Amino acid sequence: MNNIENQEVFNTSKKSNQQKKILAVINLLLAVVSITLLVIIILKVIPFFQKQEKVLNKTNHIIQVEVLNACGAAGLADKFTDLLRSKKFDVVKTGNFVSFDIDNSFVIDRVGNKEFAYSLADSIGIDRANVIQQHNKNYYLDVTLVIGKDFNNLLNH
Repeated sequence: MNNIENQEVFNTSKKSNQQKKILAVINLLLAVVSITLLVIIILKVIPFFQKQEKVLNKTNHIIQVEVLNACGAAGLADKFTDLLRSKKFDVVKTGNFVSFDIDNSFVIDRVGNKEFAYSLADSIGIDRANVIQQHNKNYYLDVTLVIGKDFNNLLNH
């Protein structure tokens, strides 16, 4: 009986070792799959946060923008609305400027924070010298973009 018991114990420990090896392989495969998925997720998420960083810029504020057509080209405010929204600006109003004979586009700071206006100007290629301030407590937006006849340069920036 002793031999039979020893054989059973040996067979049981053999099976136990095989099961441990199988579990180790399964755990290793799960670890590899988990790490691969983690790397893929990180690579997908990093560009998202980089885009968000552009939106908030240095101000941690989503900049609200008014876009005004000042050259008379049809549909221009809508084109710039799409462009600015793709750059994560919050375009809240579009329309026409008081005249259609403006040569150079400019940005108006409406709330006394030139960084908002500079951020918009920099994002579409308007020189910072073309940023002006016109504070208005009644405005619910941060900056106004006035699009002049130089709009093609800005669209291609």
